Amino acid sequence: MRHLILFALSLIFSASSYALTVNVTVKGEDIRYENARPYVGSFYLTTVSEIYSGLEPTKKWIPAVEKGTKLVTFTNGTSQAEVNVAIYGLEFDWGGLNSSIDTSDSSHGSGLEKGRCSPEQTSSGVLLVNNAHNYTCISNYPVVNSKENIPFYFVRPMFRLPDLLTALKGKPEGVYVGSLKVPVRYYFYNSMSIFTYRNLSLNLTFQVNYLPEAFTSLVVTPENGGVMPPQYGSGTVKGETRFNIETLGYFNTGIKMKFDTSKDYSLTHDSQTEKKIPYYVHCDTCEDKVIVGDNGKVTTSVLNNAGVVLAPVGSDKTRINYNLTVGYSDKTVNEVVTGGYSDSFVVIFGLDF
Repeated sequence: MRHLILFALSLIFSASSYALTVNVTVKGEDIRYENARPYVGSFYLTTVSEIYSGLEPTKKWIPAVEKGTKLVTFTNGTSQAEVNVAIYGLEFDWGGLNSSIDTSDSSHGSGLEKGRCSPEQTSSGVLLVNNAHNYTCISNYPVVNSKENIPFYFVRPMFRLPDLLTALKGKPEGVYVGSLKVPVRYYFYNSMSIFTYRNLSLNLTFQVNYLPEAFTSLVVTPENGGVMPPQYGSGTVKGETRFNIETLGYFNTGIKMKFDTSKDYSLTHDSQTEKKIPYYVHCDTCEDKVIVGDNGKVTTSVLNNAGVVLAPVGSDKTRINYNLTVGYSDKTVNEVVTGGYSDSFVVIFGLDF
């Protein structure tokens, strides 16, 4: 027998509990992890770590991983969402210690866990991802220290939230918090060269800031069918019409409109196409109330924002109702040739551009 394998009873039930919080922002259907980075596919590895202190010194140790999916209740105090949280791997970080994976030694680990998996050495640690068919696996190779020292300082879990958007759909805006306990296990040789193991754990907490933006419908209702009836004054003529915009959904800041900034906003005579009447476009509630000026040109402020104009949401986050007013004013009768004039322009509506 090459090794004496002893599982000390005092260690089997030894567990330390820590807390690690992952901050997530969900805006509409966009998910942003504030302190986690993508690994592969939909997997994420936390960029923050749990610190472990007081671990028994060793010269050789072997990490293990227990994977699994758990249904976790996320709550904002009044509403709840049931979210599947999947754990697939752990990164053990030994910081500045002189440690490395010994790929020449594959004699350890057989029979200790349901499966075996290949370790990946990182800049200052080892990442163990459980790609085995079994729910637990142990590293194919041990980690060796240049001298007897603690095995690692930090642990980062690898996770994914496969149905987060589905779970939050229809829920009100708010900060949802949920947590689960993640097992952390490793095997090691102690100071008496006895091969044993230790069970640790960490509490992985998710804090999700949910901003449920959704744009479900748009209704544009033209006044007078979009016709500008002329109004004559003392030697002048003007005309105006309105388009009522109603958007439905769930909005945090508002609905955005994108205008063509290169267009000449002018009415063109039906037969004498060289005859034009510049017109304006105003918005009664937008941040930029004057979108196109009397000269038929997009205003400087709208140009500086690439043609994007925000119609802000009010107290009712499910509906935005406002008017676009299109017209021309105080043209002298000598400037306007009798006849029909027409034009059209395109507005793109969206939550973001």
